[in-house]
Amino acid sequence: MTVKVPPKGTRGVPFPRFLTGFANRMVLRRFHRRGMHTQGGLPTLLLETRGAKSGQSRQAALGYLEEAGSWLVIASMGGAARHPAWLYNLAKQPEATIEFDGGSRVPVRAESLEGPQLEEAWTRIAEEAPEYVKYRSKTDRVIPVLRLLRC
Repeated sequence: MTVKVPPKGTRGVPFPRFLTGFANRMVLRRFHRRGMHTQGGLPTLLLETRGAKSGQSRQAALGYLEEAGSWLVIASMGGAARHPAWLYNLAKQPEATIEFDGGSRVPVRAESLEGPQLEEAWTRIAEEAPEYVKYRSKTDRVIPVLRLLRC
């Protein structure tokens, strides 16, 4: 399976591009100092990808749900009409590295969830991280859920 990028939405939470970069730098500093959790209490990992256009190393702090040997991440971007950049990066090159609080790093391969797997994931997300479900009502785009599998 591969990483698929659904069409962008026509409505969603305003999320200016300059704010994305600024906020990401602040979150990364905080992650490296002491780890962190999402507002809903999910633990956070650091996803390191290669830029789809630049080829340069890119990092994003993401909330995750742990599975046996894999991790689920949600490309919500707070309910914005566009997808986060890391989704495009993984669509171009699904191999990445994740880092956990404490510094342990794991090579992973990303895949998009579809059909029954996607519905099962959203059921779990609704129970364990309901803030993400609220983002679905703020945009008309499909919010992808990806599985990061240990390589």
